[in-house]
Amino acid sequence: MEKYLQKLIDDKNKELWEDLNKEFIINLDPSFEPNYLTNFKNNSITIYIYENELNPASLTHELLHILMKKNNKNVGKHLNEKITNNNSLHYIFSIPLRDHIGNCLEHNKMLPIYLSFGYDRKYFISDYTEKKMNNDLLNNLKKRYFVNKIYDREAVDFFIGKFFAMKACPNPRFDYRKYYEGLKNIDKKLFHLLNEFWEDWTTFDINDIDDDYEEILDLFVEDLTKWQSNKIVI
Repeated sequence: MEKYLQKLIDDKNKELWEDLNKEFIINLDPSFEPNYLTNFKNNSITIYIYENELNPASLTHELLHILMKKNNKNVGKHLNEKITNNNSLHYIFSIPLRDHIGNCLEHNKMLPIYLSFGYDRKYFISDYTEKKMNNDLLNNLKKRYFVNKIYDREAVDFFIGKFFAMKACPNPRFDYRKYYEGLKNIDKKLFHLLNEFWEDWTTFDINDIDDDYEEILDLFVEDLTKWQSNKIVI
């Protein structure tokens, strides 16, 4: 682990690394894929390092994911639990989509902290230069989403996933306004409830130990349940 730390810890993330190690047991292991990722198991955490790219910014990204989960503020886990326990929604929301939403919500809170450390935003995510939506994807979604009064489950999953991917995209060069309009034209009600949830989430203060996102999640699940009612989703 020491061989990684020499290249991954700098004067920007040293304090964060030391603070998190006071609360968690953090191990660094080589990744079997070309990116960084973090595995949580109670207070023991393993960060998998892409050895061909030992970048302090990439480690800091993973450390901020750990920071997001302090004080039982694991929004992805709690959203997953609420959806799993909801008979109307657990079929629509694939497990990868639930993980994706949690990741996007955390990224929204992580990016300002990451930038305040002085790191370049282009290293915040590995697919920084990849646009999260395009015309072909939108057109294909339109064709599949609602046919013969039946909603395509995978298309609904894709709709929701792309909404959050665009909202959490850290690259300011990408203008997603026409794609938001495209989603709105496909399903106005679903778009608006997703947007309301996102706006509510932006008001949540991750640094305030007394701030609670429980009501935000409950309203989101309630709105989704109402949207889903009386619809055939296959």
